[in-house]
Amino acid sequence: MKSRYRGRVGSYGSPIGIFLFLLPGVGVYTALMLYPSLLSLYYSVLEWEGGPLSIAPFVGLANFQQMFQDPFVPLALSNNARLLSANWVLLLPLALALAYVLSRLRRGASLYRFLFYIPVILPAATMALMWRFAFSGSGYGLLNNILRLLGRESLVRPWLSADGVVQWTTTFPASWQSVGFYMVIFLAALVGIPEEYYEAAAIDGANHWQQLIYVTLPSIRGVYVSAMILTLQGALGAFIYPLLMTKGGPLHLSETLISYSLYLLWEKKTWGYGSAVATLSFLLGIIAVALVWRFGRQREALLYR
Repeated sequence: MKSRYRGRVGSYGSPIGIFLFLLPGVGVYTALMLYPSLLSLYYSVLEWEGGPLSIAPFVGLANFQQMFQDPFVPLALSNNARLLSANWVLLLPLALALAYVLSRLRRGASLYRFLFYIPVILPAATMALMWRFAFSGSGYGLLNNILRLLGRESLVRPWLSADGVVQWTTTFPASWQSVGFYMVIFLAALVGIPEEYYEAAAIDGANHWQQLIYVTLPSIRGVYVSAMILTLQGALGAFIYPLLMTKGGPLHLSETLISYSLYLLWEKKTWGYGSAVATLSFLLGIIAVALVWRFGRQREALLYR
């Protein structure tokens, strides 16, 4: 009986078993993500502006060289970087703080989890339109009307058209919507920490703050690095909020790389150059994920040496 159980476990760990287990996920990822990315890479080396693909001339890296002369590419890239900084500096620490508080609550934790998770389950397009209404600079803009009611006329702004403001009003909602998602991830990691760790720390005289620093945070380091990678990928692939709130405007000030590539593809009909901009986002994502992962592994190796 014991050997039969061991054999069954061994079959799950065999290469064939692992391959069959991963095959559905890898297949879906290849069909929906990897294949379109490779196809976009192929389009990026062509001068294709519609028409039959077979007659589109091969231009090599000319589309990528054109990006160095395009002033809107650095603008779009800076907005991606702004969203990433908001995710790392505000989103993840806030999600971790909420998860830590909820893990210590004895009553009402389920209700708060539900309330914080509501924005996650709502479609991003719906949320973008809601925030567009809230930030509108016209007479029905919710935020400006609230400021007027409070007598704060000096704070009234054209939130969706002013340079230096619109970049943040299209960044904040994207980060805000994801707080509940990462809160749940961190909460699951916190619940998995053995209670004996905290008991041992308390016996050694550690207070709640010291337990957080020396027990909680080191125990979820791997989960936090994974969350950083997820937010990095999300920041590089963001496009829904600037597209639906401002259409990338005014004057492309709120564009991200993906929303700008969509403008080039569907508005300008420059399929080759638009694919090159999208490919740039894909390549930057690969490089950034590799760097974050390597940095996290190095930190872990130094701490446990």
